[in-house]
Amino acid sequence: MIRPLRGLIYLAAAALLLSGCGVSVTPEVIQDLRSELTLTARARPSATPSGPTRTPTATSTPYIRPTDAEALDLDQPIARIGDQTLTLGQFRARVRYERFAALDEARRIVEIVGLEAINFTAAGENLAADRIAAIFNTLANSRAFGYQIYDVMLREAVIRAEFKARNLSVPQEDIDGYWIRRFNLQLAPDPRAAMAEELPRYLEQAVRYSGMREQDILAVAESFAMATILQPIIGRERAAQPAALSFRVKRLIAASEAEAQAAKAALEAGEPFRAVACRFSIDPAVRGQGGALGWRSRATLPRGLPDPNAILSAESGSITAPQQSPLGWHTFKVGAKRRDADGEQLADLAMIVVASATLAEEIAARARQGEDFAALACQYSLDSATAGNGGDYGWQDVTALPPEWARFLAANTENGLYGPLRTAAGHELLLVEERRFSVPNPQELERAVEAAFSAWQAQRLAVDLTPLSDAWQAAIPTDPLPRQVAPFLSEEAFGLPTPQTSAP
Repeated sequence: MIRPLRGLIYLAAAALLLSGCGVSVTPEVIQDLRSELTLTARARPSATPSGPTRTPTATSTPYIRPTDAEALDLDQPIARIGDQTLTLGQFRARVRYERFAALDEARRIVEIVGLEAINFTAAGENLAADRIAAIFNTLANSRAFGYQIYDVMLREAVIRAEFKARNLSVPQEDIDGYWIRRFNLQLAPDPRAAMAEELPRYLEQAVRYSGMREQDILAVAESFAMATILQPIIGRERAAQPAALSFRVKRLIAASEAEAQAAKAALEAGEPFRAVACRFSIDPAVRGQGGALGWRSRATLPRGLPDPNAILSAESGSITAPQQSPLGWHTFKVGAKRRDADGEQLADLAMIVVASATLAEEIAARARQGEDFAALACQYSLDSATAGNGGDYGWQDVTALPPEWARFLAANTENGLYGPLRTAAGHELLLVEERRFSVPNPQELERAVEAAFSAWQAQRLAVDLTPLSDAWQAAIPTDPLPRQVAPFLSEEAFGLPTPQTSAP
C-alpha cells in the first residue's frame, strides 16, 4: 500500500534523496530532459494529469517476459570493441533492464513522496513530478532509448578496457554507494545494511523483467563506479585549463592586406568600428542576416507596430515609413509577396531597428536613394538577431581567438588597435578595449573535465569500435511497460502517450 507522506521535513528529505538518485557519469540513461527528443514533445503532461492512479491497473503476477521471436539470432554479434563482443541478446536484455530500472525508480519516488505530493501542474517546482516526467519522456520514444542504450554499452566497454589497462581497482564502498543511491537509502539508519537487504529482491525482479544474469546487472554498477574513478583522471589529463586572461575585443577580417590597411586608416581617423567593419569585413558574423526577417504575415510581424497592414500592402522593392514599437523605430524593406494556402498576405521582409525617429527617417531616405539595406542594417540596427555583431565580440579568452592573436596578445600587454595580422580567416584587425584576469570557478573546471572525458570516449570508439551488424536497430524492445512494473503507473495517468509496442 502506498501511503501519502506529509510534512515539510519529510518532503525536504525526499527532495534530498531524489536529487542524488540520478547517475551523473556514463553510463547514464534517464537524464534526458530535452523533450524535443521524445514523443512527448507534442504531448507534455496535461494541465490536470491524474498522476499515479489510486486504482491499480491489471498486471500479471508474477511478470512474464515476452518470448523473443524465433527469427531473432540472439547470439549474433552486433559490435566489437577491442577484445569485447556485444551480441543482439545482450543488447535486448540491457534495454529491458534499463526500462525496468527507470520505471522502478519512478515507483520508488511515488512510494517515498506519496501520491498526493506528485503535482505536474507546476513545472520546475515539484522535483518528484519533474523526475517522473523525465522518465516517461525518455521511455516514450523506444527507438531513441534503444540507440542511447547501445551507445552506453559501447562506452562501458571502452571504460572497462581502460580500467584494466591502468591496473585500477574498484573499492567496494563505491559499488555499495551506487546501490544505496539507486534504492534511495541515503537517509536510512544503516544504509549499507538496508542496501544488502534490498539488493537480492531487486536483482530477482530485474532478472525476471530483463533476462540479464545477476552478474551482468552487478557489472552495470561496477562500470558506473569505474567511470566515476576514470573521469577525473582522464579528464584532468586531457582537459584544457580554462584561460585566466580574457579580452574585450572588436575584430575585423578583410579580404586583402590593402583593404585591412584602408580599414585601419578609417578607424585611426575616428570612424566608428561598426561602420568600418560593415564596410570592409568579410566575417559573416559582422553582417548577420543583413536585417532579413524572411516571409512574414500580420501575425508574425514584430509586436506593437501601429499599422502592420501598411507594411504588408507596400509594393515589392519599397522602403516603408518608420513605425514605432516598444522595441524602437522600425524601417522595413519589402521584397517578394505571395499569399499562403489560407489566402493570407505574406511578404519577404528585411528590417532595421533604431532608437530615434530622426535616425529612422534618415536611414529610410538613404535606402530609398539606393544605399545597400543590408549594409545599413549592419551599421545601425539594434536587432542583433538579424543585423550581426558589427565586429563586437565582447569578452573572449585567448582560446576563442586565432592562435596568431593568442601569441601576439601574450607578448603585448597594452590595449589598443592591432594589425593587420594574417590568419587563416584573412587579414585581421583587432581592437582590444579591456583585459581582465578571471579565476575559473569549480563548475567550469568540472564541465571541462566532463567534456574531456566524453571526448576521450568518442575518440576511443572511433578507433576501437567495429560495427558488425545493424540488426539491433530493428530489434529494440518496448517492454516492460509502466503498468507491468507498478500497478499505479500507466502512461495515460501521466497525460503521456502510450508507446506502441513494435515487432521485435
